[in-house]
Amino acid sequence: MRMNDGNSDQKFGKIHAAHAGYLTRYLAECRRACDGDLDLFLVMAIIGERTFSERCAPEAMSIEAFVGGTVGRVEALPINLQSISEFTGIPRETVRRKLEILIQKGWIRRDDRKYMTATDKANQAFLSLTKITQKYLRDLASALNRSS
Repeated sequence: MRMNDGNSDQKFGKIHAAHAGYLTRYLAECRRACDGDLDLFLVMAIIGERTFSERCAPEAMSIEAFVGGTVGRVEALPINLQSISEFTGIPRETVRRKLEILIQKGWIRRDDRKYMTATDKANQAFLSLTKITQKYLRDLASALNRSS
């Protein structure tokens, strides 16, 4: 379904309410995955998105291939501390502290240019969240389909 069709405009209230509920539950799980630190999750998610961006992701990839794969085979897009701070509005010093936590956990690495990339260890650490992401996307798709 296209979100700009007239039917989705007419049913926006229902779509928005469903999305808000699904998103709230999803964000609560994201927070749990990072020991209650939603900023830590956001920093990790931004680095993850740059490491495995839509532009660089394989055209066809199953959930099994995603979970069992390696980020080492995908060309990462550069991201650094300053860019994360500017994008999120999180203060630079806070981002620096979050990056140090993520490096200590082994979830990201910093190269000699100070660019950050996610690691396969992060992929494994977030396996349960990947399953929750699947549910979130299925629920959202279902809500969108109901409105068509």
